[in-house]
Amino acid sequence: MLSWSVMASMVGCTITMYLFVRYAVMLGLSWWISVPLFIFLILIGCTQPLTTYAFEEPLGKFYPFYRYSIYFLFIGCLILMLLTLTADALWFVGYKLKWLNVMPTDKTVCIKFHFGLILTALVITSYALYCGMKVPDVKEITLASDKIKNNRKIVLLSDIHIHRVIDSDKVQKIVERVNALEPDVIILAGDIVDDNMRRIKPTVELLKELKAKEGVYFASGNHEFYAGYRESLIAMQRLGFKTLENAGQSLGDLFIAGIPDYRTSQRVGLLCKPEVALHNAKDEQFKILVSHTPINLGKDNHFDLAVSGHTHGGQIFPFHILVQWSHKYLAGLYDIGNKAKLYVSRGAGQWGPQMRFLAPSEITLIHLVSQQNKGEKK
Repeated sequence: MLSWSVMASMVGCTITMYLFVRYAVMLGLSWWISVPLFIFLILIGCTQPLTTYAFEEPLGKFYPFYRYSIYFLFIGCLILMLLTLTADALWFVGYKLKWLNVMPTDKTVCIKFHFGLILTALVITSYALYCGMKVPDVKEITLASDKIKNNRKIVLLSDIHIHRVIDSDKVQKIVERVNALEPDVIILAGDIVDDNMRRIKPTVELLKELKAKEGVYFASGNHEFYAGYRESLIAMQRLGFKTLENAGQSLGDLFIAGIPDYRTSQRVGLLCKPEVALHNAKDEQFKILVSHTPINLGKDNHFDLAVSGHTHGGQIFPFHILVQWSHKYLAGLYDIGNKAKLYVSRGAGQWGPQMRFLAPSEITLIHLVSQQNKGEKK
């Protein structure tokens, strides 16, 4: 089976080679321009191997800039390809319908046409970088239930992806924005840690300032397993957070349960047991199941609400399509059967490129209210 790195490079080179054909070969550029452009696009296509931490030591302080520049160029190529394909298709239709009298491959019009597309792609890519780097906005939803006796504010945070080149100031501002909401409960739904704990300890410790009246609760995601499962759990516990790995916590009329990421945990022999996590919950309690990867147990949905992350809402269009095909649930609130609901957060951070396009990051504020007081917020 091909590794992720090899597959990503194959996809990347397919994208960049399309651009080479469309922007160099079809324009008949001279060899002394085409050859360097070909080499440059091949390298950009191999984004994944070029952004590994193997380059960190030789590049030193320049490494973060190098890493994000490579990602910026790759995503720019992806967006340029999509714009070019769309524009070509529309132009071809216009040509066939005789609305236009030249094809986009006509060299007399290609220069201006291509310049416009490249400029548009640059603007969109810059906006995607801004969306990825900024502090997430707060997204609010309200859920009513007759099981809720005391209205609560629950903050859901997922997919911060703390790694060695993340901007620690952004993490600090996320903490401040969450605390400003004065939540009763904070849920960390996995992929908080995304690197060797020794390399990111100072940034992770910024999360210690998270404040919630009834506690902070953590369930692991797949990247905690990649970074070091045991070390990640110990770090969360040292911060004073309650770890929910096949375990639950009763909070009066509310019961919060959590499971380790059910896909990754199975690969390393750790059993994922929602029934064990919910074992001590009472029928009259409103039950929340924290599962990093969106989960639907069908007839075994013995909870009222599942909260997840993992998908990033697609993060960068058009990956929305692939993510939804793979996970079924992309982002937002879903009815999943047996009177249960699922909320999938787009996440507060990013994996890979610190960029987002048509999938804004979020800090989710869930208002749990009594059915009798529906419409009221604490």
